[in-house]
Parts: sequence; C-alpha cells; structure tokens
Amino acid sequence: MAVNVEKIIRNNDAIPATIGFVRGVPKVGLSQQDLEFLADSRSPRHKISRRDIAYIMSEQLTGGTTIAATMILAHRAGIDVFATGGLGGVSRPFELMDVSADLDELSKTPVSVVCSGPKSILDVERTMEYLETKGVPVFTFDDGHFAGGPQRSLNVPGFYTRDSGVSSPFVFNDYKNAAKVIYNGKYSMEMCNGYVFCIPAPEEVALPDKFISEVIHDSLEEAQRLGVRGKRLTPFLLERINQKTDGASVKCNIAFVKNNAAIGAKIAKELAYIKAGSSSSTPTSITPTSVESKSKPLDHPNAAVVGSISLDSTSVIKAERGPIMGDSNPGRTFQSVGGVGFNVALAFKVSSKEHTPLLFISAVNSKDSAGKSVSESMERYGLSKEGLCELDDDRTAQYTSVHDAVGRLIVACADMDIVEHLPEEHVSRLLDEYKPTYILMDSNISVSVMNSIAKYASESANTKLLYEPTSAVKAYKLGGTNLHCFPNNEVSLVTPTVAELETMFDSFGQNGKFDNIDSWFTVLDSLNLDLLREQAERCANRFQLLSDYAEQGVLQQAFRLLPYIPNILLKDGANGILLIQLTTNAVEAKMLVDPYSFNLKADSAASFTLVQEGKDNLGVILQHFPGFTVPPEEIKNVTGAGDSLAGYLLSRLANGERKGRFFLNDLADPEREDVIMSAQKVACLSLLSDNAVNIDEIRRLKEDD
Repeated sequence: MAVNVEKIIRNNDAIPATIGFVRGVPKVGLSQQDLEFLADSRSPRHKISRRDIAYIMSEQLTGGTTIAATMILAHRAGIDVFATGGLGGVSRPFELMDVSADLDELSKTPVSVVCSGPKSILDVERTMEYLETKGVPVFTFDDGHFAGGPQRSLNVPGFYTRDSGVSSPFVFNDYKNAAKVIYNGKYSMEMCNGYVFCIPAPEEVALPDKFISEVIHDSLEEAQRLGVRGKRLTPFLLERINQKTDGASVKCNIAFVKNNAAIGAKIAKELAYIKAGSSSSTPTSITPTSVESKSKPLDHPNAAVVGSISLDSTSVIKAERGPIMGDSNPGRTFQSVGGVGFNVALAFKVSSKEHTPLLFISAVNSKDSAGKSVSESMERYGLSKEGLCELDDDRTAQYTSVHDAVGRLIVACADMDIVEHLPEEHVSRLLDEYKPTYILMDSNISVSVMNSIAKYASESANTKLLYEPTSAVKAYKLGGTNLHCFPNNEVSLVTPTVAELETMFDSFGQNGKFDNIDSWFTVLDSLNLDLLREQAERCANRFQLLSDYAEQGVLQQAFRLLPYIPNILLKDGANGILLIQLTTNAVEAKMLVDPYSFNLKADSAASFTLVQEGKDNLGVILQHFPGFTVPPEEIKNVTGAGDSLAGYLLSRLANGERKGRFFLNDLADPEREDVIMSAQKVACLSLLSDNAVNIDEIRRLKEDD
C-alpha cells in the first residue's frame, strides 16, 4: 500500500516522503528496503507519538508514527502537507479523559493534515470541540456527491462513513482554496497551528452508518470488558472491526488513504505555486494554437518533440586548476537558446532532409525578455512555432550553467517551471491534429502530460514513443506514469546515461511496476535471462566493459525494465553505446551471431553481440558499439551531447523510406548500425562547440553521408 500511495502522489505531480523510524533513525522519505523492514511483522514494531521519540531513538527501535510524530518530523523537513487515514481524537467513553496527542500537536505545529476525519471509534463531537478550543481550523471537502447537490455546510466525515453527523466548521471544494488557507495562515500571518482537511471516503467504498456504528459499539464493549486502554486501544479496536466486517474496514481504509494522498498532493502542488509566486498550476491565459496566431500550419510532420525550451547562460571558468569556490573566477559567458526539447528539435532539423517538418511542443512567455529571445531564435533556425503554448503567468524557462576550463559541468540551475505547466489539452490537441508517427518527450514536462502522450501512443497505430530522460534527477518521472508491459508497451525506446538508468530503475521499483506478476513477470520469465547472464559472464572474460556493467548492476536494471521499454540505448560517453533490446524474432537473430566469438557473422561495428532465445520467439539482444575519443583540450562543453544524439536518431527514424519502420529492432538491417555510430559522431561534435548543437559540423557530416 505504501508503494502504491507514493505512486499516486507522484502521478499527481508531488514528491512523496513516507515517514517513520527505522532502527532509531527518524526518516523522512523511506527507501524500498526501509518500507519492507518497517512492514515486517516478525519483529517488534512500535507506535510512536511525541512522547516516544527520544526513547525510540535511544533504544534504536523501529515503528510507524502517529499524526503527532509525523507532523514533528514533517515540519523539521520543511514539508507543509501530509496525508494519512484517520485523525486521532477524544476517546469513548469521554470519562476516561483519553485525548490523542494529535490534537495538541495540531495546535502548535504548522503542518496540514489531509485525512478522512476523526476515527469512527472516537467521540467525534467532543473531538471537534477540542480542536475548536485549540484554535485548529477543520475543513471538509465537498466532492459533489452529497444529497441535494453542492452545499454551503457539510458534516465532517467519520472515517469509514461519509457523514459523522457532526457539523464541519468550514467547507472547501477547490484545491487552490485549501492551499490559500495554508499559505495565509502559515506564511502570511506566521501562525504556528496546523490545519485539518477532511476528505469523505469515496461512495463506492464507504461503509453504511448503522452497520459500522453497531460494530464499533460491540468492539468498544469488548475493549472495556478486557481492560484495553491507552495507546493499545486504537489498534485493538481497528483489529476487532476488521474481523467483524470480514476485512471490509481494511479495504475501505486503504481506498481512502489513496484518495487522501491524491488530494493531498494536489493541495501541496497548488501551495507550491503560491509560494513560488505563480497564481495557478492551471494557467488561464493559454493561446490554444501557438505563440503567434498567424503561425503557418505544418505540412504533415512525421515527428514531434515535446519538451523544454529555455534561454541558456553558459559560463566557462578559465582557471586550469579548477574553480575557487565562494569567490569570483575569471572566465567567459555567452547566451544561447537551449532546453532538451529545443536541442533535440534543432539536431533533428539540421540532420534531416531540407524542409522536413517537425512539430515542436513547448511553453514560453513571449512577453518577457527570455521569451522574446527564444521566439527570435526559433525563426532564425527555421523551426515552426506552431506547437508553442503561450503561458502569461509563468517566466520563460532559463538554464544557467558553470563549467571548468575543459568543459566539464561544475553546477547548473534549471528554472523549468513553465514547462511543467504545459497543459495536457494543448499537447493532446496538436497530436490529434498532426498525428506524428514518432514522438520524443523529455523529462521536463509533467507526469500528467507524459501520461497523455503515452495514452495517445497506445491508441494510435504504428506510433513510436521515444523518451529522453534529461538528467539523473528528473529521470524518475517515467516510473510514475501509467505504463503497460509488452506487447502493450507505450514507450518504444529510451536513451539514458548510466546514472539516468539507475534512477529510472529505482523509480519503477518504488512505483510498484516490478510487482505486476501477471504482465511484467510473465514477460521477464519468458526471456530466459539466466541463460543470457551465463553468456554475458563468458563474454565478459573478453570484454572488460561488460564485466564492469555487470558489477555496477547496469545489466540487471536494464533487463528488469525491458518488459516496459523494449529498446534501451544506454549512452556511456567515450565507452560507447550499450543496446539492450527485447526482440520478437529471437530465432532468426540468434542465427546471425557466432556464439563463440560473440560477433555478428556479417561485418559489424559492434564490439560484441549476444542473443538469447526465450519462449515463443521472444528474446533479448545485448550489443555494444564502441565510442569515439575526443581530446580533453578540444572539449568546449558537454551539455548537448545526449540531446544531439537523440535528435539525430529521431531524424533518421522519421526520414526512413518506409513510414513507421522501426529498423532498430532488426538485427540484420544495415541502417541500424550506421545510425547508431553516426549518432555517436553527432554527439561528439557537440562537445567541440560552444553551442549544445554543432550545426555546421552536423551539416558537413550529413553532406559526407
């Protein structure tokens, strides 16, 4: 459940940070290993509230945190919003004077709690009165499914039920309004209290009021009879309710935790935009077609690029011994138009035949200076502005980087918020209108837009979707999308670096994509990977690089991703390209390879080629192509090598003689190796230029070909 909740949060464009104590360490953001350890019921696990924190740390114990303890850790980490199941409160019978520490914490810690209301086992009315005394605002979400239509007043939900019978002090029906409440209280007035946002359980999972009330009454009587009280009372009651409802209470609990997580993420996202000075995550001033209403429509583009465009400022420090941190360094600075999407589009343009149309989709604000520069450069390079979306509420993206004397990146700052706000409607409309065969998206766009593109690719015959991960930081996004496994895979090819591959692998794992036994494991099991690993071990005796990849876990990561992404083109700089592919023609491919020398029987540029035949003619191709060496003293910058490679690759695919022919899948196709080696040359050419794309040299290469 925890993994799935994190996936839901990422799908709603927020970053999850599951909180708990692992062996005495307070953690904000748990790894997969931490989650599994925390969930292991074979060892003692503790329920940790404010009073327990110091003891848990001292004794190096493990456990989950109550709302109170979670708020403390979230606040220490700078987190404004967190989602959970139910709120603690005043226990029944009231005479016990058993009041949850959650309520006091809400009065003194400025973290907002998105929940399903006070737990039904509590005295909801007295809980609300206590929160009022403590000055804690409580809001109930009007989801539009209450009898009588939209209401000005609602009752707070009661955990398993949508209506506790107790009036809610405030109501909200818009995520932005909830975010404004948090911002005005916490940041404008600097008040130190928390906020409670109650989300009614979805109608399809909520339990009937009368039924659950009777179950709770019986469970409370049993607890009183057995003398169960204090911090043991809530777990005891929840367990009894689970038993008496035949598991329906737990299913309801899990369902509304997921629902709360989605709404909490949306509130957090709106709050982030308010804090950043942007008025909305859903801009209202969108020009539906392009920056210029008079932009000439494209003539049947066979390819589209969806991603970032920015004004880049690049500084190169002259000191040969490296920069002096914390001080001014002599150097040179120049500006150019960049962004991964733009670089790919430009490389496509200069690599293609004359007048080859390309649909480039991105977002700008042409009213600011950066936007004006970007717009002028698009015209200068002959790229159509038909796909640009005008967002007046955001700044045009800017990227600032500092490099050492040999071009290596020292540090960079990427302000790409406007690209994150690229509307799904704009992208979907253009794809539906122009119907490109090849689409490349970069990781600067939002997960929701990625999902729209993936959905389009899955529903369009012969459409191939390529993914450029952009950076090791942003490559996690693909794991948060709604992808399916072969043969229903949406993504045809990814072009990661080694670091980006690792991030993608981790993200897919964290988002539960490797837990899908019916589809993911079925495909993986059919590939006979154990036999391929044996081949790789023998091959590694002759090729040290393959041994290095195996030790680094690169092969394992790539193999596990194959059911979702059948073609992985791994970029490794001077080490070249490692191509890992799922093939549907393993028998024929295997016949092309000498199993003893690991070479193709025909002339080949590849260092080695391995083919493993699996079930039903499925299989895996593992192939390495050597890289090119560029003298360090000739390198001017390294920012555009991967973008140039991706743009060239896209141009060769889109300009293929037969539309939709994905020749990278065919081991016998001579164009396949030529494209891969030429793409590496184009990447190397970018290293020799101050600009991300070496236009002149790529054109010369095209003329030579």
